[in-house]
Amino acid sequence: MTTKPSDRAEPTGAWLVSLIAELLGIDKEQVPTDRPIGELGIDSLTAAQLSVEVEERTGANIPLQRFLGGETLAELVAEAEHAKPGASPAAGRGKAPGAGE
Repeated sequence: MTTKPSDRAEPTGAWLVSLIAELLGIDKEQVPTDRPIGELGIDSLTAAQLSVEVEERTGANIPLQRFLGGETLAELVAEAEHAKPGASPAAGRGKAPGAGE
């Protein structure tokens, strides 16, 4: 799977939801943004594909283990958004602002 130039105009969150849904063969509405995406039953091959696609699109190096664990899509999107060209280097990495500890 390769990111098309036209895909880059789509917001990262919407793009990632679409990608996860496509890779898992589910509807986009079934991809939670506020619950661990590991609950979707993502396997290591799919997690590796996601990791590569996110890095190609955003420059964010998100290890495949993070797609298998307890992080929410919102947390991963926040990190991918931070890595985009032009993102503020002062922005925090990791959890989205306001996320509970």
